[in-house]
Amino acid sequence: MESDIAQLKKCLENIYKVIRKANDILCSMSQPSVCSEVLHSSQGTMYIAGVLEVYRVSKRVEGGMKKVNITSDMLQRRLRDIELAWNNLQAFFSLCPAVLQMLPSESALDCRILPAVPDSAQCLYSACCGICLTQLPRITDGLLTLQEDWLTHEGCHYHTSCANFWLNCVDPKLPISSFQTNEDLCTNPPPSTDSPAQKAA
Repeated sequence: MESDIAQLKKCLENIYKVIRKANDILCSMSQPSVCSEVLHSSQGTMYIAGVLEVYRVSKRVEGGMKKVNITSDMLQRRLRDIELAWNNLQAFFSLCPAVLQMLPSESALDCRILPAVPDSAQCLYSACCGICLTQLPRITDGLLTLQEDWLTHEGCHYHTSCANFWLNCVDPKLPISSFQTNEDLCTNPPPSTDSPAQKAA
């Protein structure tokens, strides 16, 4: 699990950088009217939509950590940093109702409550995204459903938005999680208290 924690740390740190940069850009504008004009522009709206997708990845990571029982103080601190930066960014969105309207509700973003999968068939009926570790549901013939955009690379599955963020903001090579290659980990995640990686963190 040590490699998975390092991968998640890398992911969350870069998510934080993206959201912090958006904050810095909007903070640098001298007048609220200028900020409002930028947010109302098509380019501004597209930029915020991209930042929202990056924030959505962080919420998936939070849900994935819960799914595989990863509890790291370091990762939790970074998740809190991201949440604070996002909340600060939303203060600017109040200047643009159109941006506020495109934001999903908090419950829609919450990936901590995941659909139940039979314990006896965790790996048969579900696959993890190699970045956020949340489930990509399968149907009984082994084919992934189209519940959400996804892609497969070298036998591993990824949300398209997770892969896009990773390739553009983290690393030009997609990661491979141990939870995608080890059925025992996927079916029976090790207790976080016994993980050497957790103690190191």
